[in-house]
Amino acid sequence: MGNRSRSCLAPGPVAAERGGRPGLAALLVVFLGFVGSACQTITVETLRENLYVVTPAGKGPFPVVIYYQGTGGHNRRAWRWAEWFKSLGVASAIVDNARIRGRTGNPSGSMYTEDAALAWDLLTADPRIDTRRVALMGFSRGGQQALEAAPLFRGTRARADFVFALYPGGWGPDRCDSAHPGTTAVHIFFGDRDDVDRYESSGSACRRLAYVSRSIEFHELKGATHGYDDEYALTFYCCGGRAVRVEPNRDAVERTRAIIETAIRTRWKLSRPTSPE
Repeated sequence: MGNRSRSCLAPGPVAAERGGRPGLAALLVVFLGFVGSACQTITVETLRENLYVVTPAGKGPFPVVIYYQGTGGHNRRAWRWAEWFKSLGVASAIVDNARIRGRTGNPSGSMYTEDAALAWDLLTADPRIDTRRVALMGFSRGGQQALEAAPLFRGTRARADFVFALYPGGWGPDRCDSAHPGTTAVHIFFGDRDDVDRYESSGSACRRLAYVSRSIEFHELKGATHGYDDEYALTFYCCGGRAVRVEPNRDAVERTRAIIETAIRTRWKLSRPTSPE
């Protein structure tokens, strides 16, 4: 098990999650990010400063979910999910993938699968965490990372029990891949109003992937857009400068939660919280 890894950035189409069409300035930022961060070394020490662990009350040890950010480079979705997992008796490890690399986002083409593996290494020293029960969760480009992280979870690292990929993308048009073995239960969530799927058919590709793999399940969420679990409605641009809507959708979040809870309660043998008398 190593304590460092190389983080590479491959060229790709520009996406801007904070609104505004990508222009010359955005292209320059991506170019500089590529030059400055391509194949940079990420160490356990660097990651430790950008890792936030949320645990339920009690001594544990608790199973853990490790998160990957999307293109926008924020963790507000992860924090919301962490509070929910906490209520089920599950810990969370939130990594600031962008800040580790000295940037505010995760540009198109960037890969940062190693971050969850290095986080796992750190978590082995925490007696509250059961690192033999682990799930990977990612949002948008982070979903791609979660789906492709399997090669790093080998040897002394435990294979992920679950992958929860919410509206994953980043491969390019009409592609969706998973590197996980059949022992990992993979759940992919896509809204039927997802603009990224409309432009690049990433959701359709993920549906086909699930069709040929028994360990992958594809869940279509009626009325949901890209980023349906976010706090805010917003528009960002990707896929050749085209607009992508983000609209919070409580019903889609509740359905996603129900699917995840059913899966983890069975495999992780979680007890239901007792109601106060």
